[in-house]
Formats: sequence, structure tokens, C-alpha cells
Amino acid sequence: MSIRSLGIMLDCSRNAVMTPKKVKEFASLIAGMGYNMLLLYTEDTYEIEGEPFFGYMRGRYTKEELQDIDAHCASIGVELVPCIQMLAHLEHLTQWPRFKSLFDIEDILMVGDERVYELIDKMFATIHNCFTTRRVHIGMDEAHHIGLGKYLDQNGPCNRTLLMAEHLTKITQIAEKYGFSLMMWSDMFIRLNNNGLYYGDNVVIPQETIDAVPAGVELVYWDYYSKDKSRYDNMFKAHAKFKNNSTAFAGGIWTWTGYAPNLRFSMDATEAAMRSIQENRVDTVFFTMWGDNGKDCSQFTTLPVLFAAAQMAKGNFDREDIARRFMQHTGYSFEEFMALELPNLTEEKESNKDNPCKNLLFNDPFIGLLDFTVSDDLSARYAAYAKQLAASINGREYDYLFIFMSKLLDVLSVKCDLGVRIRKAYASKDADQLRKFVDQEIPMLIAEIDQLYVAFRTVWLTENKAFGLEVQENRFGGLLLRLRSCKDRLEDYLAGRISQIDELEEKQEAFMPGYEGKRITFNNFGFTYTACAHN
Repeated sequence: MSIRSLGIMLDCSRNAVMTPKKVKEFASLIAGMGYNMLLLYTEDTYEIEGEPFFGYMRGRYTKEELQDIDAHCASIGVELVPCIQMLAHLEHLTQWPRFKSLFDIEDILMVGDERVYELIDKMFATIHNCFTTRRVHIGMDEAHHIGLGKYLDQNGPCNRTLLMAEHLTKITQIAEKYGFSLMMWSDMFIRLNNNGLYYGDNVVIPQETIDAVPAGVELVYWDYYSKDKSRYDNMFKAHAKFKNNSTAFAGGIWTWTGYAPNLRFSMDATEAAMRSIQENRVDTVFFTMWGDNGKDCSQFTTLPVLFAAAQMAKGNFDREDIARRFMQHTGYSFEEFMALELPNLTEEKESNKDNPCKNLLFNDPFIGLLDFTVSDDLSARYAAYAKQLAASINGREYDYLFIFMSKLLDVLSVKCDLGVRIRKAYASKDADQLRKFVDQEIPMLIAEIDQLYVAFRTVWLTENKAFGLEVQENRFGGLLLRLRSCKDRLEDYLAGRISQIDELEEKQEAFMPGYEGKRITFNNFGFTYTACAHN
């Protein structure tokens, strides 16, 4: 059995809603690589008639826009599949009084509440009018606390697996009314029976759970984290216990931890998964590109991995051959496009999913929560990387990506260890060095961040609707204001107007012992710069 549906899922819910023009461009791009499915992940970023606050001010797609995208995809042989949420991951709805009472706990809808199913009916009505396919992905993942909020208060303890199944049964009935078949993430049916864990060698799935999942629902096993083929083999065997006819697979191309992708890790994980997929005869495969914590990274940075995954789906695992074909297909060498992940490669070691490009950009120059991760050679490494990427800017289609990433590296070459050097000069009472920070280095850095922001805005508005850009602008603006404040306070200290700088008097602690001088995976914007309340 060969792969019949090979697709990419575009995350259009984490602030960045790709413009219809760019979605169509992306669809044509992947169709040329051999994909025949595009999944559009929209939590609340699509229009529902009679629900003005569903996706309000979030850049939601209109019905006409979705119909236009669908028509284009149909014309090039790509199935456009709606991916929506019908249980959790609907936190943006909770901010509006209209929807707040529909939730059990956190971002999880209240199972059994008829108003919830009225809303779900409206979701189906919208996608019925906008998409040609009658396949829909309904999400329902990571609802860890289902039944533990208002539901528990009103109904007492329950079998939460059966509660999931009850909700799915009601959704299935509504779906049948509109002629849809369902795909959904499989994790909750496994987590609820395995102490919250999804992956493992000995996944236990009770017969009660197997019987509770309707046979017509296509379960999707998702795994973005492993380079070990045996893990995928074991998970496919576990999923085979369900009654559904087949298990789909969703891998991950890492775009969700900062401004640069993690391409080498994505490539290695994809190869392990694809080798397992071939042996386990999986016929629906797609790759996610999430945008957690603000959607920092362009989805077009992932072209080498997208191309390689399509080649692997055909049985071609020869990376040298894949690289040659990529050059022929895109006009870019494989190596130069892979270099877009350089802001995350602060050490020469095996592929990884760390994200220093984001956490060191926003790491506070006085508080320095992440100073402990900075190595002595990091600044020089970033400076060399910046020159390497700048050399790829030569009037081609994706120059705007290389411009942004090279400017990010320019900023990081100064910013990455700024706090470390300020603290060292302050501790040794080196007034000359502190004066250089005030008069030269911080003003230069502020000017470079201004340029970086302009480059980022170009990336965003080239690919996405304007909504969500305000979040990034507040982040960049906060960084600039903080740098100006630190400069002014250093000036006050040097002039004797203040006797000390409180943050620099505090002893720093490494909150991840053992990672001193090493990069880490840490994608929490607020905690990157402060230990104080930030929400």
C-alpha cells in the first residue's frame, strides 16, 4: 500500500493567518513536490454566520476566501481539508462573554451542553459551504483536564474516556447530517489510560476505550519528537488495536519555537517516521508546522524538509540525490536554504530542537534569566553566520527570508552575551567598559533591532494578514524600550545619581542545572525576560 494522501498542515491560528494569495502559492508549491493534500488549521479563524465574535479581530477567513482557496486547490489536484477544533484549543473564544459559559475548564468545551453542539453545528455548516472535500479534521487533542472543571462540579467524577467518546458520538451525528467523515488526533484516548502519557513501548489501550471509538473515525497519530524508528513502529502497532480502518500519521517540521526553524532535527525525525510509515503501510501522512507562542517563523523557511519528505514518501532516502533534485526544483542549493536554521545552531553537535534565536533575543540585559546558557564563543559564531546568510541575498524569490535571518544574526552577535558582559563590568566596577555600553554598544544595538523589526514586518506582511502583527510589535517595542531604560540607568549609575543597579546586585541562578553554556529549548516569551507576573 502506497501513501495515498500526502499533505502539509498550515497553522493559521497562532496569530498569523496566511493570506489567501500565499495559501494558493503554497499549495502550488507543494503540489509541484508531489503533495496532494493541504490541511488548513483554523481554530477560530474562519467566519461563522451569526457569530460575530468567532475569530473577531483575529484575521479570520471569510467564506469567499475559503471558497477561492478551495477552488484553486481543486484545480491543481490538491485536496483542501479543514482542520478545526471541537473540544480544546479554543482559548481565544474564552475571552468573549458570548462563549465563556460554554467551557468546562481552561480551553475545553463543556461536554453535554446543548449550546456547545449548536455551535459545532454552525462550524459544520460553514465548512460544508466552503470546502469541496467531505473529510474534516476535528482536533480534540490535549484536552488534559476534560471533565475536571464545571462538569465535575455539576455531575461528579466520571470515566473521562467515556466522556470523550460521548462527545465524539454527538459530533459524529452532526457530521453525518452534513456528509462529513472525521479525522481526529488520537492522543486523548491513549493519555487517559496511561497516566497522561502518549508515547511509550507498552501503550495500554483498554477494550472499553477501543469499543468507545466509532469505527468510521480516522485516528491520527502525531509525533514530532523522535529520531528513533522503533518508537514509530511501536505506536503504529498500538494504534492497530482500534477498530478504525486505518491510522493516519502527522509528523512535525519545527517552526514553532522561535524565528528560525529547526531543519536538521525535522529532517532526521521525518526520515525515521517515513521509514516506519513504509513498513507499516500507512496511507495518509501529513506534516504540521505549528506557530506556538506567536507564530514567529515563516513556513516557507522549511522548503528543504518539505521537499525531502515528499522524496522519502516515494522511497528516496538518498540525501545527496534529494539535495541535487532540490537545486533543480527551486534554484537554491539545499545547503544554503538549510542555513536558515543557523540562528539556532550555537554549538556543533547533533540535530536538535533548541531555540536560542528567540530566548536570547528577548533575554533581559539586567535580569538575565538565560545568561547561564551563553558560551564564550557565541558572539563570534553568530557574526560569522550573519555573513554566511547575507551572501545568499542576490535578487531571488526568497531574499526576504535571508534578509531577516541575517539581520537577526547581526543582532544576536551583540545581544546574546550583552547581559553577561554588562554584569561582569558592573561587578568589577569597570567604568570605561560601562561607558562603552552607554555611548556605543547599546545605541548601535537599538538601531540594529529597528532594522530587524522592519525586516520581520516585511516577512509577516508578505505572507500573512496584518492581524497578529501587533503582538510581535509589542514584543519588539518592549525590547527596544527596555534597552533604552537600561542605557539610561547605566548612565545614572556612572554619573553617581544612583548608587547601584538592583538587578545587577542579585546573584544569578541557573534554573536548568547542567545546561551552563549550552543552548536549550525554551519557548515562553514572558518568562524569557522576567520572573515577575507578565500576563
